[in-house]
Amino acid sequence: DLAAYAHQDVPFERLVEELNPSRSLSRTPLFQVMLALQNVPEAAWDLPGVRVSPEPPPPRLAARFDLAVSMVERRDALGAPAGLDGEILYATDLFDADTVRALAQRLTRVLDQVAADPGIRLSDVDVLTADERARVVERW
Repeated sequence: DLAAYAHQDVPFERLVEELNPSRSLSRTPLFQVMLALQNVPEAAWDLPGVRVSPEPPPPRLAARFDLAVSMVERRDALGAPAGLDGEILYATDLFDADTVRALAQRLTRVLDQVAADPGIRLSDVDVLTADERARVVERW
């Protein structure tokens, strides 16, 4: 893992080119689901006579992976962590909006529980709602 972190700036396309994995047209070459957390503080530019402001990236029209969850750490005026913003990009031939919305709600539920109790055991984290659990455990 440490070696991978040391090379995290290598573009994904270059990684695929170097590793040259066996390819299938039915899926992406290395993985199908990506979770990215951007938690690097925003750069503060102080250039005399120059005004700098961030420019948001253009919207993506197509998902690069089957499912990509991206989260960005939000900070308050003093620079302290103030929450997460996120988006999910998905292949519409594999997922529908309702399914992705349910996945986002489950991820939010897990993150809320872990934030409320960082020492919580993984086995005690509730991913499903009470209704979902009843459906899986009792009705199915």
